[in-house]
Amino acid sequence: MVRKKHSPEKRRWIFQRLSGIPLMFCAATHIGLFFFKLEKPLRFEQVNRLFSRPEWLLFYSLFAVLAVYHGFSGLWTVMTDHNPSLTFKKNLKIILLISGSVLTAFGIWTFIMLGRS
Repeated sequence: MVRKKHSPEKRRWIFQRLSGIPLMFCAATHIGLFFFKLEKPLRFEQVNRLFSRPEWLLFYSLFAVLAVYHGFSGLWTVMTDHNPSLTFKKNLKIILLISGSVLTAFGIWTFIMLGRS
């Protein structure tokens, strides 16, 4: 019996769903932290202390990666719903990959800068 490999679209569909699960956990943790754990009114010193801890920096970096992947994967799905040309798909893939990489890098860099004293 020959096993078929998953197509890129099938893998993207699976990863879209799988990225949503930890993304919901990250969003719930973020909301719980900022709305219920940190003192009100929120001050820069609290955010600075939070992002200076490596575990929170790692958590928010993972949150950013998941959010960008999930969002851009969804955008890819919407933009390619009506079976556009291969040229359009190729250009869209390049644009989304570059935009997502820049957005993720900028987000992580911002978290690092927030944690610096």
